Amino acid sequence: MRSIRLPLAVTAAALLLAGPASAQDMQNLLDQAGKALDQAGRKVQQGYEDTAKAIDEAIANPEDPTHGSLATRLIRSDVLDSAQRPIGEIADFVIAPNGQVLLAIIRIGGTLGVGGRLVAAEYGQLEPVLVKRHPAFVYRGDLGALPDYKVATGG
Repeated sequence: MRSIRLPLAVTAAALLLAGPASAQDMQNLLDQAGKALDQAGRKVQQGYEDTAKAIDEAIANPEDPTHGSLATRLIRSDVLDSAQRPIGEIADFVIAPNGQVLLAIIRIGGTLGVGGRLVAAEYGQLEPVLVKRHPAFVYRGDLGALPDYKVATGG
């Protein structure tokens, strides 16, 4: 909403500075504000509906990550190269306060989840796939070229 209020405030200030505003100018400004707020409300409602649909699809299709999945089902999923060869496994995810998954923390070079090093890849660079009915992700870049991911420790 903040992004809508600022342009409206600027427009209102410009009208006031330009001289006496007519009732029609003020009505036009209020109409624009009302339309912008209605549009924002529709986008928020659509976002809620899309989220609910994604949750329903994830529940109905628990083994198919293209419909969404619980994070616990994706931890330790294989990360594959473009030829579908394992190159790492999902160790964790970094999630923004708004719920968007930003990064996938991937363990590379280890054996059976032990050892190796952690790297952070942008989540958008991963493509969810099913391999033998198990969730996996294809990463088309070079995981080895990514810098190590270090978990910040307090103190």
